[in-house]
Amino acid sequence: MGERLQIVLELKRALRERGHTYAAVAAKLGLSEASIKRLFSTGDFSLQRVDEICELLGLGLGDLLERAHDRDAPTNQLSLAQEGEIVADARLFFVTWLVLNRTPFEEIVRDYRFTEGELLRQLIKLDRLQVIELQPGNRVRLLVSRHFSWRAGGPVQKYIHEKVLREFFASHFTGAQEEFFFHGAPISNEALNQLKRALRNASRECLEIIERDRASTGERRGAAFVLAMRPWKYSGFAQFDRS
Repeated sequence: MGERLQIVLELKRALRERGHTYAAVAAKLGLSEASIKRLFSTGDFSLQRVDEICELLGLGLGDLLERAHDRDAPTNQLSLAQEGEIVADARLFFVTWLVLNRTPFEEIVRDYRFTEGELLRQLIKLDRLQVIELQPGNRVRLLVSRHFSWRAGGPVQKYIHEKVLREFFASHFTGAQEEFFFHGAPISNEALNQLKRALRNASRECLEIIERDRASTGERRGAAFVLAMRPWKYSGFAQFDRS
């Protein structure tokens, strides 16, 4: 797909995600709505107009191109061997997490206990594992898609279940910025599939919020969320089952 077409398609997606109409774009660019529709139809945007639309969206041109690339990236999961090597090294695992969250090289060195040389060595490992492409100036190009996920039952998920989630759920979630909701009920397979789709949509929306937040200059703090569902019955209720 040509880069121009990628930009046009990504602009359309971003406009839909943020609830902007062609009329809003027309007002921003000082053109008629019909002219905007024609521009999107032909893809004949000047760089200045693309920049103005990005400003309306709260995105940089680089962010737009990265989003377009991520959608076309072929890798949604790593192999068992790749995951195993990553999770076996705590420093590499942490750098992988930072990189997947698109944390810049300079920010990692500034905020965490890595010298430039130490961090570069970890990035070289990720380049060899084909998680990233290390580019000049210590820039990183992800070789995984925005919808990347760890393998179900794989080394990383096992680590998350055995260590991360145990610590995460130790909280009572009573703080002003915390939220916890749990509900269970007997439902049909059709409803179960509907819930699965709803969770996937919610996950995508949460990731879009995180992505848009990269442009924020406010104070940052660690945060995490979990969306999970499975056919399940509490073992403590098994004694009441007739069968």
